[in-house]
Amino acid sequence: MVNIVLRLANPFVSPSPQNTQSEMVLSYLALRVSVGVIGMLLPWVLLIGNWALGDGSQTSMSGYYYTPMRNVFVGALCALAIFLVAYKGYDLADTTITNIAGAATIGVAFCPTTPQDGTGHQVVIGDLHLAFAGVAFVMLAVMALRFAKREPTPPGLTFWRQVGYAFGFTGSASSDRPLWKTVLYRVCGFVILAAIALIYPVSLVWGYALLALEMIILTAFGLSWFVKGGKLLAGG
Repeated sequence: MVNIVLRLANPFVSPSPQNTQSEMVLSYLALRVSVGVIGMLLPWVLLIGNWALGDGSQTSMSGYYYTPMRNVFVGALCALAIFLVAYKGYDLADTTITNIAGAATIGVAFCPTTPQDGTGHQVVIGDLHLAFAGVAFVMLAVMALRFAKREPTPPGLTFWRQVGYAFGFTGSASSDRPLWKTVLYRVCGFVILAAIALIYPVSLVWGYALLALEMIILTAFGLSWFVKGGKLLAGG
């Protein structure tokens, strides 16, 4: 409280290193929460917004590119991509994963899905869209799983043990993170992977399967990021 009063009294006083560090931590957490909020809300905003505008529903989130919600769809994906690229993880692997996810998300935004009766050029662009979406979805699952990581990978592990550590299956170390958070991150990661695997077979029998599974994927992804950055929730 004293620091706030002093800053208001003399705004030209440079902030202390401790205050600067605290602000950076809060900004970092806010970035995580922002990613989570966008991920969880985007499918519902597209669905409800397009319905409210009288344009009905689409069979996939990508289909909203050809509706009045196009700008919301593209804008939200671009914002999400920027957040992912700006995010710096615990190590090079984390940063690389989020950078790949961000780049793939940009690809999803600017390479629209193939419209009905699309031309040859649009089909090629649509194939690129599917490829980018596949990469992005897999990276979302990997991110959620890696959030469960509780300690650095120690040297001398076998290959498969290193793989386990890379995907968040680590020891408890000295982390004071509640167990429910570790479980939640792993559940979110496996839910995303399961939804990806179900897209093709379920789409053969249900027209809205892709939309429903995409909503599950983004909800699980957003939830993991929201909890990871939640300042009001105890633990780390």
